[in-house]
Amino acid sequence: MKQLPMTPKLSALIKGAVGEDVDTTSLAVFETVALNTLPLPGKDGTIFERAVSMPVTLAQMVQSINDGNHIPLIADHEMWGAPKGRAFHAGLNVADSGELEMRMLFYLDPSEGPLIQKLNAGSLDEVSVAFLSKTFNCSECGWDYFQFGSGENIYERTCGNGHTIGQNGVHAEMTGLGQFIELSLVARGAADKPKIVGKSEAKLAPEHALSLAAKGFEPNALVVQASRGKEQPMDLTALTAQLTQTSVKNGELTAHLATVTGERDTARTALTAAEAARDTAVAEVATLKAEKIELEKRPEATVKTDLDAALAYLAAQYDHLTVASGKTKVEGDARPKTVAAFTAAIDEMTGKLTSIIPVGGVSKPAGDIDKGVKAAANLSAFALRK
Repeated sequence: MKQLPMTPKLSALIKGAVGEDVDTTSLAVFETVALNTLPLPGKDGTIFERAVSMPVTLAQMVQSINDGNHIPLIADHEMWGAPKGRAFHAGLNVADSGELEMRMLFYLDPSEGPLIQKLNAGSLDEVSVAFLSKTFNCSECGWDYFQFGSGENIYERTCGNGHTIGQNGVHAEMTGLGQFIELSLVARGAADKPKIVGKSEAKLAPEHALSLAAKGFEPNALVVQASRGKEQPMDLTALTAQLTQTSVKNGELTAHLATVTGERDTARTALTAAEAARDTAVAEVATLKAEKIELEKRPEATVKTDLDAALAYLAAQYDHLTVASGKTKVEGDARPKTVAAFTAAIDEMTGKLTSIIPVGGVSKPAGDIDKGVKAAANLSAFALRK
């Protein structure tokens, strides 16, 4: 008999999942291996050929169930019939083979007596789960059929990068949980050995709990590939519609991104040109300022140099003439300061010296001096220095 005994802890798990008012005394509880980390067999020629569920997917399925999102237990995935019971608790376990498996606890109510008998007898002992993963990635390149694919990609089983499922080991990786739909009692389950286990093999019942962490595993860090099982018919109409809608939206976003990118690039080009023009203008202004300063400096410097040279020359001539005239060299404030003053003084002293030199340079007799005529002076000693 595979049915688990109803214990207070097991009853508390059921009440915690589906409600305190549930009468658990007459419920038949079973444990099953629902999914594991092996490739899906029996799906050759479909998009699910050798598909795997990633460990994080199993972990999220467990978390979903244990967070109170219990799912219906039905038969052969027939959603239109009344549920046979509920799947109310789940956990992760490492099988003896080393594969990661998801186990689930489910119950049937007393009205399902024949099914309960079949389960206890082992004549019906497999299950299958129906779920939609969050992403459906190409194992070769990670391309997501759900986000980027079209109906053509789905039917041809070929990703956007040209990798075809079923060729050269390419398969799909179902990562993350989008929706956990139901657990079914079936003749052949979706997982490798998806058996409904008996009390001796139970792992999830509180009295037989096995912590995955005790073996050193963290569900989110596991990289073992996911479960396998036989193919179940699937209607791709809804999935194709969803993918088409996603593809259209993605196309719109891509077009908008291209427009925004083009506007950004145009703005960047204009900004670059404006900055270049600004830098050129700044350089030209700096050059003009420098030239203006040089032009302003150059005339003043030239005039000052010429003036200083002229004053120096005139000062030297003035000093020579002063000495030649028999006078003491003039110093201080009495000395001329400007070109005009030096020129006037030099002209005056030159005129006086010229007036005392006779024509032809011949001295007059001494008597002439007595008569009021000055004798010519020999001024050869006072020649101006050149």
